[in-house]
Amino acid sequence: MLGKVQNEWQVTSRKDQEQYWADQRTPYRYVPVATIADAFKEFEVGRDLTNYLNTSFNKADSHPAALVHDKFALSRWELFKACTAREMLLIKRNRFLYIFRTCQVR
Repeated sequence: MLGKVQNEWQVTSRKDQEQYWADQRTPYRYVPVATIADAFKEFEVGRDLTNYLNTSFNKADSHPAALVHDKFALSRWELFKACTAREMLLIKRNRFLYIFRTCQVR
């Protein structure tokens, strides 16, 4: 059986599965994970997902700017400048705290 935990579906263990048994008219029986997986694959959504994942991605149909051509989006120098600017902004915003803590240590 499937149990909903934190907005994600997951297969529950043999011990926990009984609490999610929905049909109270029939007695509980354990449903193995393989059976659940096979049932999903036979279901329309499972078939559509399998077909979608089996289709290779055609790079010619996508926008050129959507694909990455470099290993990193920014150079190391640009990344260093961005991080430094962010740290300076944080220091400027909390100037009083930095001065107070510096004076407190001495």
